[in-house]
Amino acid sequence: MQDYEEDSMHCVRCQGFMIAIQMKDVSSQDTVFGWRCLLCGEATDPGIEANRQRHSLPIRSRARVPGSPAAGRVKGAG
Repeated sequence: MQDYEEDSMHCVRCQGFMIAIQMKDVSSQDTVFGWRCLLCGEATDPGIEANRQRHSLPIRSRARVPGSPAAGRVKGAG
């Protein structure tokens, strides 16, 4: 999880300045403290960070890139 004490001043998305904010937890209506970037609007809190870490990184696309050797081959030709 992100360390809010050390990384609280810079946005991970744009490196902009972040300010402390209060948000409402949708499920419980509790007040949650987090951070919002003044430049890009990125908002984060401990719950958002935990959810991001639970999801795995996307699988790299296996699409053929135009101009690559495999992209020019036609199936059955040869």
